[in-house]
Amino acid sequence: MVESQENRSDDVAKGGISAMLWRPGVLVPVVLALVGTVAVPKLVRELPELSEYPAYQLSRSAVQVFPEKPDWVPEDFLLSVTGSEKWPEDGTPLLDATLVERVAEAFAEHRWVAEVERVERRVPAGVVVRLAFRRPVAWIETDSGRVAVDVTGVRLPGEDLVGETAERYPVVRGVTSQTPATDGVAWNDPSVVAAAQLAVELESYWEPFDLVAIVVKRRDPTGNSVGDHMILELLTRGGSRVVWGRSPGTGHPGELTTAQKIGRIMQFISHFDSLDPPDGPFEINIRHWHEIIFRSLKSASARSRTLRVLR
Repeated sequence: MVESQENRSDDVAKGGISAMLWRPGVLVPVVLALVGTVAVPKLVRELPELSEYPAYQLSRSAVQVFPEKPDWVPEDFLLSVTGSEKWPEDGTPLLDATLVERVAEAFAEHRWVAEVERVERRVPAGVVVRLAFRRPVAWIETDSGRVAVDVTGVRLPGEDLVGETAERYPVVRGVTSQTPATDGVAWNDPSVVAAAQLAVELESYWEPFDLVAIVVKRRDPTGNSVGDHMILELLTRGGSRVVWGRSPGTGHPGELTTAQKIGRIMQFISHFDSLDPPDGPFEINIRHWHEIIFRSLKSASARSRTLRVLR
C-alpha cells in the first residue's frame, strides 16, 4: 500500500515537471538558449572583420585637431605630424590596441605641442585629437641672436614667427646662460622663466607703457639668478628703467604684488604723462610700499625724488 502511494507520487512529480517545461513561457527561452549555443559561435565566425572595411581604417585625411592651430603655428603643422615616422600608416585598423598611443606620441613630438590631452577614435576612418599648444611670450637675446620661449622657458622655433607676429613679443636682455640646443627643450635658467612670466603679466600693458625690453639684473655676478641674486627691470623706449624686482608670484615677504606694481607704474604715468618725461630718462623704483622713488639718469650725482603712493 505504501509502495503504491510512492509510485503515484513520483509519477505526479514527473508529470508536473513535464507540464511546466511545455509551458510557452518556459519552453521558448530554453529552446533559444539551446539554439544560441550552436548558432551564435558559427554566426560570429562568419561575420566579416570590421578592420577590413575602409571606414574602420585610419586615414590621414580624416584627422581632426581641436582647438584649431593658433596663427603662430605653421600651416603645414598637421601634415608634418601625419608625415612623421611615428605616425601609424594609412590603413591601420582603428581598433588597433596601440593606435591611440601612437597617434599621441606623434603629436607630442612636435615642438609646438605642449600636451596631448586626448585622442578619440572616430568612424569613418579618423581620429580626433585635443591639444594644448605652446604660446610664444618673449624673445631672449643671446650672442647668436634672438630665441623665442613660452611662459615655462621652453625654446620655440623662432623661424616660424615672422612679420607682425614676431614683433609683438617683448625682448629679454641680460640672460647669459647656455641656450637649449634644440626647440621644445626647457631653458635651464630661472631668470628666463621669471622674465617670461613677467612678459605674460605685462602683455596688455606693453604698448601703452611704451616698453621695449625686460632686463635681467644680478646683484651678485657669481649668483645663480635665484631669489635675491636676481631682479628684473623694464626698459622704456625713451631710455627710462623701471626697477620691477622679483619675478611675478614670488611670494617673497615684503615684495609687492604684480597688481600693486602695475598700479605704481600707472600712477607715475598719470603724474608725468609718461615713463619718459621731458627731463628724463629716469630710474623708477616701484618696489617700495609708501612711495615711488625716481632719479634722473642724465647725471650719476642726481638726487632721488619721491612720489607718494596713492591709496
